[in-house]
Amino acid sequence: MSGPEWKLSDDLKTVTITFPTSPPVQFVLDAAAVDDLLRNLGELRAHMTPPVPADYQIGQKVAAIPDPRWYTEPEMLSGDSLIHVRDPRFGWLHYLLPRASAQQLAQYLTRQAEDEPCPPTRPN
Repeated sequence: MSGPEWKLSDDLKTVTITFPTSPPVQFVLDAAAVDDLLRNLGELRAHMTPPVPADYQIGQKVAAIPDPRWYTEPEMLSGDSLIHVRDPRFGWLHYLLPRASAQQLAQYLTRQAEDEPCPPTRPN
């Protein structure tokens, strides 16, 4: 049995997922339902095994989002850095970096912005 069939409607407002069961089962989801599905699948994936690797293997080919919108603000209680990044596939993603990690990220980004292109660096 092959996997489900995914189809975006001509008006770009719904996705139809057809599962190859007998009889076939079909779901039609609007953008809000897709957002809910992604959020819930993400939460469930976070608890599955094997886990997402803790470290990233630098140099992999990725489908990067060019120049995404982003915002940063201090977290109200601790003053750590809240980073908000817009991914057109998954919505706004939010990350909380402790001050030391935020400083390290700032150093890496500053170095990359000022230096000639060079091999990627890995944090400690």
